[in-house]
Amino acid sequence: MTRTIIDTPYSVKARAHSLASQGVRCVIRYYNRQNSQTFPDKRLTKAEAEAVVEAGMSIAVVFQQNHRLIGDFSKDWAAKDADAALRCAVDVGQPAGSAIYLAVDHDFLANEDLATIAAYVEHMAGALRSGGFKIGIYSSGRVARFLQWANLVDHVWLARPLGWSGSRDYLKTDAWSLYQDAVGLKIDGLDCDSNITQPGRPDFGQFTFGNAPAMALARMLDTGGSRSLYEIDARGSLNLRGGPSLEYPVIRTLAPGTRLYGLQRSGSWIQVDVEGDGRPDGYVALDYLVALAGDTRDLPVTGLQAIDIAYRELELQVREVPGGASNPRIALYYQRMDGRAATPDDGEVAWCSYFVNFCFSEVGQKGSGRANARSWITWGRPVVGAPQRGDVVVLWRESPESWKGHVGFFVGYDGDDWLLLGGNQDDAVSIRPYDPRRVLAVRRL
Repeated sequence: MTRTIIDTPYSVKARAHSLASQGVRCVIRYYNRQNSQTFPDKRLTKAEAEAVVEAGMSIAVVFQQNHRLIGDFSKDWAAKDADAALRCAVDVGQPAGSAIYLAVDHDFLANEDLATIAAYVEHMAGALRSGGFKIGIYSSGRVARFLQWANLVDHVWLARPLGWSGSRDYLKTDAWSLYQDAVGLKIDGLDCDSNITQPGRPDFGQFTFGNAPAMALARMLDTGGSRSLYEIDARGSLNLRGGPSLEYPVIRTLAPGTRLYGLQRSGSWIQVDVEGDGRPDGYVALDYLVALAGDTRDLPVTGLQAIDIAYRELELQVREVPGGASNPRIALYYQRMDGRAATPDDGEVAWCSYFVNFCFSEVGQKGSGRANARSWITWGRPVVGAPQRGDVVVLWRESPESWKGHVGFFVGYDGDDWLLLGGNQDDAVSIRPYDPRRVLAVRRL
């Protein structure tokens, strides 16, 4: 199930558990001044929110009362809408620090219209931020850029139509938090749309509540919604093949402009999901694809993997050298990630994250890009169930609340302990056991 983040104008109270069982991890619902006859249960209620959270999902909200005409963004409506949005948030019990999105559901182009929308958002932002909430905007790329330049919004939810002004180029940036990648879907009989997030950026202002342990709440907020989305850029149709070479048979042809999701790389070929159901449909040549969202380097690769590089380094018996110097091999880990010219004292550097980043860079994939071990908590996707060989495991160090941590590759078990292959383990690249009660996250591409 690839549709992990959905938005819908219909209540999901009665089907929350069913949606969760089918892979939905976040439901985006609405605030408004009043419901319409067309959508009599459009506004999120406390009871529905509790049902969503009880089913193990998180919630995000957007305020919309039409907002398709420029007259919907007057100063008078701004005051009334701010009051209504805050009442809705209080009724639901939305926690401070989460976001309330504002809908701009039209492709506004004129500068005077953008100025009107900015004045509306400025008033709304002032009121909502005073209540402790962040501000999101659902809009075209042009509107989003205009509001971001004015520092009026914290999150951008890019509307589905890439024909809207500025949207296609905006999608290629890292400035958005959500993109509405598919509309008109049915999941468990529910009419809804689906959305994706930026790789490595799971926070888009969603929320949950209750008395669950901190790590359980963290797992609920991590939607696993990042995707690499492509579009076919070819003069004619593109062959979808049964494998990653011209020797495999053609399954069918795909028209220019077809959107598809990348699943994994094999040389210059990508295994793709055409239907959006998470299942592989075949392979296409990378040269005829243009990335709309995500990065090809985020895709897992067949063949040599990061864990294989880690074992190679283990065989090299990489170890710190005494005397306040740096092993040239460990210095390479530093240089590969942040281009350090100087070689620090290995004994003074917690270099476990440098090591894991190096292993991924050797196979052309992006790691966390940071020296802090806990930076891997939001990398890739969360692992549900037992870890597998090569999964990235993040541990706390000193205490769960500390900023300190350790990161390595899962390779097996030693009794109840987990065996990790990592750097800076007993001052070397080594395999050693760790108590699984220290695990903060298990991640996988």
